[in-house]
Amino acid sequence: MQLPFSQLEITGVMFGLIVALKTTIIKETKINNSQFATLVAVTNLVNTFLCVAIGFSIDKWGGPLLSAILASFHLSGSVVMAGAATNNLNSYPLLIVGKVLAAIGDGSLDNAQHRIFSTYFARGGGFAFSIGAIWGIANLAQFTGQSTANVIATNLGTYAWALWISSIIAVFSVLCAIAVIFLDKWLCRKYEVTDQTDGQSLKGHTRRGVFSIKAIRHLPLTFWIVVLFAIFENAGVQSFVSISTQFAQQRLKKGAVIGGWVSSFYLLLPACLTPFLGIFIDVYGQRVTFLFASGLTFLISMLLLKFSHTVPTFVAAYIFYAMSQCVTPAPQVEIVRSVIADPQWFATAFAIKKSVVQASIVIITTAAGKLQDDTPSDSLDGAVTLWLIYAFLSVAVSGTLLVISSTSLLPAARLSQVQPRLLDVEIERLLRKKGMGKIDGLDMKQEEKRLKSPVPGREGLRWIFLATAIGIIFIGWIMFGMGVSWGVHGSVIAGTTGE
Repeated sequence: MQLPFSQLEITGVMFGLIVALKTTIIKETKINNSQFATLVAVTNLVNTFLCVAIGFSIDKWGGPLLSAILASFHLSGSVVMAGAATNNLNSYPLLIVGKVLAAIGDGSLDNAQHRIFSTYFARGGGFAFSIGAIWGIANLAQFTGQSTANVIATNLGTYAWALWISSIIAVFSVLCAIAVIFLDKWLCRKYEVTDQTDGQSLKGHTRRGVFSIKAIRHLPLTFWIVVLFAIFENAGVQSFVSISTQFAQQRLKKGAVIGGWVSSFYLLLPACLTPFLGIFIDVYGQRVTFLFASGLTFLISMLLLKFSHTVPTFVAAYIFYAMSQCVTPAPQVEIVRSVIADPQWFATAFAIKKSVVQASIVIITTAAGKLQDDTPSDSLDGAVTLWLIYAFLSVAVSGTLLVISSTSLLPAARLSQVQPRLLDVEIERLLRKKGMGKIDGLDMKQEEKRLKSPVPGREGLRWIFLATAIGIIFIGWIMFGMGVSWGVHGSVIAGTTGE
């Protein structure tokens, strides 16, 4: 089941291209910074609400089918965007149309692929490694797109070539997605494959749909704490991509090509290490520990950028930023699957988290753009303060969860830390600690589900969490509208790290 690697790689190429080509696109299409912010923000804005609906669909119909559909949307959007830049057309409206089409596919393609791997790989049985390998390839793809976009545009005379190359590669993405559908069906017919989300055989197995907003009642408090962490850490790490090239240009006093190369090197370390981190998680657990590590390295990076302007410190900051990228994808995806009571709601839970993160990205980048425009020298130094605040809050949330995970207060958090081989022992210990007792006839997976299930009588609290998440999404849309009226420089883009 390694074909999906190439699909996520394609979206990484497109993300990198748009970020790196900011100056060229503005010049050729004769648009202002506000219009460019609108162009790249479409991905985030569309997915603030679309991710949840697609997440329900993935849980209902499975990852292979939705993966092919979403890859096709990405291909159609890529072709429209490339056509908009061909023969000096430079049509901004067509670029918007293409970006919307691509956004429909880009926003949930990773979710569909995670669902595929969650079907074939159990927690502690290769799932984290598969996620780490996916994101390693995706980071290499984004590095390729971000570092070569301006080189291609400069040497071939037009940025349309960079977009067409991306479109040609996207064809391969669709073919891979279709191949996965046939591979999935062949494996189900040929072998007795067990669906790791519900323990049933895939042969003749019909996936149970959960297309209901009431699925929210099955998401425990631990999940919502992880969402709170992601609002700050994921959004902070991913949104920093939007200014990384321009920030490198300002600090190093170099042009767009050099800035693009330098700002892209942070993607190489995650590409090398994320598969190995996935193996570590499969063997030793410690998912909350990795959340804390990702927040801490992000905080160190922003502290270095904020309080020092020397080149060595700048390099050190980007290394810590790369380390933060390393320890974000696999633990984030793994912990969402680990803390929910029923893995069949994995895509739904992941989609809820991702939607809120998209809104948070819009909020921070729009605010940062406003701060940049309010400085006489167009400096990004003041905007870095926002990323520093996000980093500090992510450390505070993950640090609190790490402390709680050493107790029995939140069983889902505690179990996410335990080595898979010791999981049954820890389940029995928590059952005794909670005074729940083991029920005859239930296996350990069912007992684990009992421990992770939300406490009855607190449904109102979970609806409050959902209302808060929706409120953040609305704030994101409001901030975007304000950004358009301000004409800010904010360039919003969804990164390829695990959301």
